[in-house]
Amino acid sequence: MTLADSATPMRARSLSLILLVSACGGVPAQPTTPVAPPPSPQADRSAPPPSSSPCGDHHGMSIEGQLGTIAGGNVRRVMRDAEATLMACYTNRVEALPVLAGRIELRLRVGDGGAVRWAIPARSTLGDRATERCMVEAASALRFDAPCGGEAEVTYALEMDGGPDRRPATAWGAQRVEAALRARRTALATCRRNDHSPLQVTLYVAPNGSVAAAGAALSSSEATAMTDCVLREVQALRLPTPGSWYARTTVTIP
Repeated sequence: MTLADSATPMRARSLSLILLVSACGGVPAQPTTPVAPPPSPQADRSAPPPSSSPCGDHHGMSIEGQLGTIAGGNVRRVMRDAEATLMACYTNRVEALPVLAGRIELRLRVGDGGAVRWAIPARSTLGDRATERCMVEAASALRFDAPCGGEAEVTYALEMDGGPDRRPATAWGAQRVEAALRARRTALATCRRNDHSPLQVTLYVAPNGSVAAAGAALSSSEATAMTDCVLREVQALRLPTPGSWYARTTVTIP
């Protein structure tokens, strides 16, 4: 049974799990130390038994500056156990915001002991910081087996379409929001300060022209405060009414 088959919340139709839990480039780094010649038969008889450690016996050798690895089976088990908690972040929120839909990709950095050091929405088209934050907090509480070879990263993707009876938001072009963003240029620049990378924000406009919700991906764990500041400014916008139903758009904050 796949994760998509096992997850059937009322308003979540599909799930996917992506494992990126290897050294840089997806292949564990190879040591550059010259290989010693094979030991003599007499040396073999006195050699210690193979290590029972899941990481193997590295004989004191360490490779710095590389990501470690976690067994895929352990990652699948941990994430499957967390599935209901993560999906509750969405199902609890969609009742208040019925147009909520999109895809989020969580990136987790797992420390040497197996605890999650940080988690971020590395990609997100959900457009709701409350849901993104709830999922990040749930992911941050997870516990994996200790990685082999140093800290590791896990990427977990969820796609939510709200179910077959959902009425989607009306699609808006970004130009419908640009004038309002220009009016808050100074405040947005203060939020951004030394961060000059483009920030994509997805937002929902309520029938009264207020911003019902907004969300964004984070480039790193250090970008949390900056992103929250930008989203507060975005949610303070007053926009033209989209009519009797919500509108949705994605804009780039320079």
